[in-house]
Amino acid sequence: MATDHEVWTALTGRARALPVVPLFLAALMGLPIAWLGWSALLAIGGSNGLGASMLPTALRETGLLMISVGLITGCAGLVAAWLVTHYEFPLRRVFDWALVLPLAVPTYLAAYAYVEVFDFTGPLQSALRAVNGATTLRDYWFPDIKSQWGAALVLSSVLYPYVYVACRAFFLMQSASLNIAARTLGAGGVRTFFTVTLPTSRPALVVGVTLAMMEVVNDLGAVQYFGINAITAIIYSTWINRSDFGGAAQLAVTVVLVIGLLIVAEQRARHDRIYLGRRDSRVPPAREILVGARRWLAPGFCLLLLALGFGVPVGQLAYLAFRLVLPETVSMTLAALVPTVTLAASGAAITVAIGLVAAKLAHRSGGVGRGAIRLATLGYAIPGTVLALGLLQPLGQADLWFNRMTMALADWRPGLILSGSMAALLYVYAIRFLAVSHSTLDAAMRKRGNAMLDAGRVLGERGLGLLFRIDLPTLMPAILSAATLVFVEIVKELPATLLLRPLGVETLATLVYSRANVGLFAQAALPALVIVLAGLIPVILATRLGDRRKV
Repeated sequence: MATDHEVWTALTGRARALPVVPLFLAALMGLPIAWLGWSALLAIGGSNGLGASMLPTALRETGLLMISVGLITGCAGLVAAWLVTHYEFPLRRVFDWALVLPLAVPTYLAAYAYVEVFDFTGPLQSALRAVNGATTLRDYWFPDIKSQWGAALVLSSVLYPYVYVACRAFFLMQSASLNIAARTLGAGGVRTFFTVTLPTSRPALVVGVTLAMMEVVNDLGAVQYFGINAITAIIYSTWINRSDFGGAAQLAVTVVLVIGLLIVAEQRARHDRIYLGRRDSRVPPAREILVGARRWLAPGFCLLLLALGFGVPVGQLAYLAFRLVLPETVSMTLAALVPTVTLAASGAAITVAIGLVAAKLAHRSGGVGRGAIRLATLGYAIPGTVLALGLLQPLGQADLWFNRMTMALADWRPGLILSGSMAALLYVYAIRFLAVSHSTLDAAMRKRGNAMLDAGRVLGERGLGLLFRIDLPTLMPAILSAATLVFVEIVKELPATLLLRPLGVETLATLVYSRANVGLFAQAALPALVIVLAGLIPVILATRLGDRRKV
């Protein structure tokens, strides 16, 4: 029979083996989803959130928009990647990196800019009326941009780079022997594309299309502006306009299930890559020199994509911003810039610190610990509207408990400390963008290895000395890169900021949203342009990093 000492030793050994910190981090990051799931169960039978007039409409319109954007981005991104990697034509080197630029334009800014261009008072319809002498819409026909097709076109114009980047990277790593064999057997360029290129690029295509669809589900500002009853817009309306938290929670759980299906599809596509041959470094991807009409059709197609995704929205924003620069516009932009930079800098510092801890825990922990860290980083796939909704009640409940405690102990009521302050925003930013910092730092740690740390230990460094003299300095480029990426993501974030911001706090994103919704987008063109310029930073960094990795 085991002694008491042996039993105690076995229990404490198991406790040490249990990855407490990774599990706590996963619970902390997963609090919004867990709370929404519980609230959705409690609301069954007592809420109209899943009424026949809400969920079916939301699923139908969201599904139609996702399918439309998936088809358009899939075709546009795949063809663009195929052209720049397989053919030589004028300005190919420019399009190679420039086709990524639309990623710097948030979807809601693209929606506002396109409506300004294509609306009744925009330059296109104004020029058309000047030509045909019409005065009202009854005198001529013009497509309504605020429609399902308009939303699909605008969203696709700025989301196709997800497919382009994935397929371009795949084509650059693909062996040229397959295409050479097909051409040797007499297949032309088009036939080779459909019989060899398209089937083998399916995993990369699925990954890019899945990311674009996830952005569609996450979007709030654009779908609201276009009048689409997307599920995120209905969640926002159910909570804000109807004060029905249970119904909103049920809809939010539906969103999580949809996102889960997309993640499963993306993961299956990644696993399919193991069946593809590795690129033979002795046979680089060959580029055929285009001649005749094709020599100009290829750059024309790339230029069209770049104009639709970057030229139209950025050009319209620049025109509106500098057409009439008023002191009120500048002061309004500067007033929103201060809280934006404060939130973005604080959120980046907190998120990168948590990401650093998570990356170190993932390297040191076993399978359970690594699984918990992976769960903690899934917040990036969840829409900001869902995360913010899941934090409203638990943070409010925490404030209630804290106020009761302070009243009992000191007869003092501090008010809303968490739910009504910047703390709630910083919390949701950490959940939403932890994957960005963690993936960057985890990759840097894997690339660096442990040789430097082992050498430091041999030379007598331990604890904080090893951390500050060797560990952090060797990771500093990755830390700065992760902080920059998170900073820019927070600057662009709209749904979570819109729901959780304290009263009286206006960021650049919420300022643009509020002005656009009351028909005063011209006043918000300058802050919108600042958001786009900030979004160019990670695009430039990613392009430079990709250039360094080219073989």
